[in-house]
Amino acid sequence: MSTSTPLRPRTWLAACSAFVAITAVGGAVGLIGGGLRLTSTVESRLPFHSPVVGGLALALLVGAPFATLAMQAWRGSPNAGILAVVVGVMLAGWIIVELAFIREFSFFHPLYLAIGAAFAIVGWRTRSQGRDVVSAATVEQFLARPRIAVVGASGVHAKFGYTVFSALRDHGHDVVPVNPRALDIDGQPCLASVDQLPADVDAAIIMLAGDAAVDAVTECVTHGIRYVWLFRGAGEGAVNERTLAICREHGVVTVPGACPLMFLAPVSGVHKAHLRMRCACGAVDDVS
Repeated sequence: MSTSTPLRPRTWLAACSAFVAITAVGGAVGLIGGGLRLTSTVESRLPFHSPVVGGLALALLVGAPFATLAMQAWRGSPNAGILAVVVGVMLAGWIIVELAFIREFSFFHPLYLAIGAAFAIVGWRTRSQGRDVVSAATVEQFLARPRIAVVGASGVHAKFGYTVFSALRDHGHDVVPVNPRALDIDGQPCLASVDQLPADVDAAIIMLAGDAAVDAVTECVTHGIRYVWLFRGAGEGAVNERTLAICREHGVVTVPGACPLMFLAPVSGVHKAHLRMRCACGAVDDVS
């Protein structure tokens, strides 16, 4: 089953991020406007010997990312955790680069290095918060089903509806394509709707999006499908609040948003890299 934490504001993360953003922007304004004076030695070591360049870099590389994190954390975005890791590392990197340029040490440097590390650690530990996490064990259960329907399968080779259909078939799965606008795919008859699926099909991958995905999941529940894989490509795909709610309400075993090609062994190349990236972001767990 998928696991998730309800979206809610991360008040402390938002407040701390806003504080760092404000101090960075304040420092940038001081450097650009001349209110923050540097010694001639330090100024001579800056790029182009210009505090303005340093101020712009501070605003863009520290102020803007932390302001973005503050907004994402306040909105309860599921991306706030991994974003905290990124901005924490960026802050630590900024301090290291600054030291390399000015070659003068102050108590602010270890302080902000510690702040960057703290953001990275907190972000890493909470990166799954608010996400619908895919369990590799659930994926294994799904792929073990005798027959799998691909709702939204396509005969157009450039579309994911064909890629997923053909990949499952090539890996030895008994796949049943469903698409009202196709008579057959690679010579295999294509069903017009979910309610035409044979009784022995109890797993379906939804390759649709928006209202079409909601309708497909509703039809699957009505037809007695017990396993549903909500496909997500570049956008949200079949994963949205309504499809997830329908699956939860009816106790459907759900894979919320991963691509099957990340799990069809042997996994290699871009699909293996995609899986590792999703694991690192906390979107997939239990992968050995």
